[in-house]
Amino acid sequence: MKNAKSNLLLILISYVAFISLGLPDGLLGISWPFISDRHGIPLDSLGILLISFVSGYLTTSTTSGKIISLIPLGVVLSISCAVTGLSLLGFAFSNHWYLVILASFFLGSGGGAIDTSINIFAASRFSASVVNWMHAFYGVGATSGPFIITWLLSRDQEWSQGYILVGAIQISLALIFLFTLPYWKVTGHTEEPQPFGSIREALRLPFVWINPLIFFIYVGLEAGVGQWIFTILTESRGIRAEQAGLWTSAYWGSLTAGRILFGILLTRLRVHSVLVTAFSGVIFGAFLLVSDFSPFLSLIGIILIGLANAPIFPCLISITPLQVGENYAAHVIGFQLSAAMIGGALLPAFAGLLTDFFGWEVIPITFLVEGVLLLILYLISSGKYKTMKTKKIIES
Repeated sequence: MKNAKSNLLLILISYVAFISLGLPDGLLGISWPFISDRHGIPLDSLGILLISFVSGYLTTSTTSGKIISLIPLGVVLSISCAVTGLSLLGFAFSNHWYLVILASFFLGSGGGAIDTSINIFAASRFSASVVNWMHAFYGVGATSGPFIITWLLSRDQEWSQGYILVGAIQISLALIFLFTLPYWKVTGHTEEPQPFGSIREALRLPFVWINPLIFFIYVGLEAGVGQWIFTILTESRGIRAEQAGLWTSAYWGSLTAGRILFGILLTRLRVHSVLVTAFSGVIFGAFLLVSDFSPFLSLIGIILIGLANAPIFPCLISITPLQVGENYAAHVIGFQLSAAMIGGALLPAFAGLLTDFFGWEVIPITFLVEGVLLLILYLISSGKYKTMKTKKIIES
C-alpha cells in the first residue's frame, strides 16, 4: 500500500513537472515582440535566443546519463527547476539583451535536464500508458503558456508578469523535488537502483544508432507539420486564414487528445502493436495530405497524422530500457532527446529550403517520406531486439 501511494505521488509530480516544462515553451511566441521592443533589437533576433536555448538543452541532454550517475536524480531535478525558474525571472527583470541570451541558455539547460531526467525516471518506473499521459500534460503546459500571457495583456498587465508567475511555479517545483528526494531513484524491474554503464559502452550497443535517428526524424515530422501546415493551406491550397488556423489547431489538439486516448488504450494493447499502427497511420495521413483529393480528406489526413503521432514519442521512451538494458537507458534516452531537439529544428528548416526549388507541395511529400522511413527504421530495430530474445518484453 505504501509503495502504491508513493508511486501515485511520483506520477502526479511528474505530470506537474511536464506541465511546467511546457509552460515556458508557450510564453516566448507571444512575448517576443515586447521583449524585442524593451531591448531595442529587431524581431529577427529571435534566432539568437533559439540558438542559445538549443545549445543549453543539448549541453545537459547529451550528458544526462553521466550527470545522474554522479548526482542523485532528485537533486538534478531540484537544481534544474531552480535554474529554469531563475532564468525565467531573468527574462522578466533584465534590461540587458546579453543577459537575456544567457538566461535563454540556462533555460534550455535546465529544461533539457528536466526533460531527460523525468523521461529516464518514467521509463524505468512507469508503464507506457502513464508515460503517454505524462507527455499529454506537456501539451497542457504548452497550451497554457500563451493563454497566461494573453490573459495578462487583456487585463492591461505586463507580459513580464507571466514570466514571473511561471518562474515562481518552477521554483516551487524545485522545492517539491527537494522534499521528495528519497523517492526519485532510477530502478528496474527489481525495484532496486540500477548501475550505470559508460557512454562508450552504450555507443557500442548493437543498432543503438537507430534509436536517436528515429527520434530525429519523428520530432522533425511532428514539428514540421505544426510549423508548415498553415502556410501550405493558405499559400498553396487557397484555404482562408481563419479556416487554416482552425485546421492547425486541430492538428495540435489531436496530438494532445491522442496521448490521453492512447494512455487508456495502452492498458489493454501491446506497445509494439500500437507503434506499428501509429507509424502506418502517419503514412496514410500524409498520403491523404499529399493527394489532396478534397479539402475534407486533407483535414482528415492532418488529424490522422496528429492522432497517429501521439503515442510514438512516449512509447519509444518507455521501451528504451527494455531494448538497450536498464544500465544503458539513461545514456540512450539522452541521445534520443538530443537528436529529437536537433531534428525538430533542422528537418522543418530543410523542408522550407526545398520549397525554393519545388514549391509548397513538396513539404507534404517530405512528411510522407519521413513516415515511411520511421516505419522501416522501427521494424529494423524491433526485429533486431527480438532476435536478442526481448520480443516478449517489448510486446508486453
